[in-house]
Amino acid sequence: MMEAPGSKRKRLSNRSVYLPNHVIDRIFTFLPIKDVISSSAVASPFLNSWMYARNLRFDRIFKSNCGREDISIINKIISSHLGKKIYSFHLYIPAPNRYSLFLQEWIQIVASKGLEELEIDLWFTPDNNEDTYYMHSDSIDIQTLRSVKLINCELRLSPNLKGLRFLKSLSLTKAPITPHFIQELFRSCVVLESLSLTFCSSPTNVTIKGSNQLKTILIRGCGNICLITIDDPNIHTFHYEGEIHKIKLIGPTRFEDVIFNLDTTTWLEHISGMGNLIEILRNVQTLSINNIFLEGLSPRYIDFEYKDMEFCLPNLKELQIVRHGLTYVNPWDIIFFVKNCPNIERLFLDFGDYAMEAGRYWNFVAKEKFENCQIEFSKLKLLKVKGYKKLELEGKLVNFFLLRAKILESLIIVSKNKHLEIKSKDVVTVSKIVTISTYHHIKDKSSVFPKHKFF
Repeated sequence: MMEAPGSKRKRLSNRSVYLPNHVIDRIFTFLPIKDVISSSAVASPFLNSWMYARNLRFDRIFKSNCGREDISIINKIISSHLGKKIYSFHLYIPAPNRYSLFLQEWIQIVASKGLEELEIDLWFTPDNNEDTYYMHSDSIDIQTLRSVKLINCELRLSPNLKGLRFLKSLSLTKAPITPHFIQELFRSCVVLESLSLTFCSSPTNVTIKGSNQLKTILIRGCGNICLITIDDPNIHTFHYEGEIHKIKLIGPTRFEDVIFNLDTTTWLEHISGMGNLIEILRNVQTLSINNIFLEGLSPRYIDFEYKDMEFCLPNLKELQIVRHGLTYVNPWDIIFFVKNCPNIERLFLDFGDYAMEAGRYWNFVAKEKFENCQIEFSKLKLLKVKGYKKLELEGKLVNFFLLRAKILESLIIVSKNKHLEIKSKDVVTVSKIVTISTYHHIKDKSSVFPKHKFF
């Protein structure tokens, strides 16, 4: 008798897979501690799996589940640990004074078991007079440590570090820094590859220079630092959120991966005046910018006419443009930028919450340039549009790309409104191989996303 189609597949999918207890037990040890504890209740052989957990993540969720008993629970888990290896230790501390007697002891225990990742997330209650916790580098001078993330902690470096010289990644949030700290950091952590500064402050200007291995710099919201100068030719990844006049880039650079998410308070004239900025971006392969960046590059009224800024990004393969809030960015601003990226293959446009401005500049200047532009996007294969509202200027822009991208393979439209119906007649394409997919922004199942996630 012939089997019904799919019956064999169904029978195979129902077949259980046997794993020995010691294999399952070892799998449990790689889960976060809260999952290990819950999994330990599956069967009696796994009751002690939590004693061998490798990822001790005592985060905010763990704290909320434990209440005021969290210190005693954490202390029991750490002091009872029997495994030879602890890979990561993440500790959320809402009240430093309550944890101060235990913190150093906990770090010593996890350090003795080959700790590689350390994250201390420290927050202060309103009734606490302090807003920064002072952590001396001697307390975390661990030879196996590769990544450190500190929130509301001022790291004070010792001149005689031994273990931290092998550190590869450092992330500081809401921490005071000084030029001396940066110098000591690069002198001591000789293999440091990634430095992240978020909402940090400094009484003076800061220069990031002097590292031989630094490849990645992430700077976000450091408005309390007057000027940050980046003078390092080895950096490949540079992500920046803030005001453009508070960052100074000194070439030559090897930037390949860049984010510019500029504040709305940015002085726009600084972008057009930074002639070296575009030159620094010449080697970039992946770039994300927002509307403030585009506005800063928009045509300038010189000698009674609007003149476009001349530039070219010949190596750019993926571009993401995100519109935040109300903006003067129009379709021509976007086309003008993209047409100067001759080898672009993947383009992501986020239209944001508001309609494009169809004001006087668009009607009297930009519209004519847009309609007379004959550029073709010979390498563009993917176009994804997010926040689509089926408005006139949005439709013009999308169709512009479709008509001029001869080898376009996929158009993905993510609508702003779940009730918005997008029909095939709403878009025009000259390519027979293009696939058009539409989604609602809450149910974007396209599985195609930009490399960068905006801050």
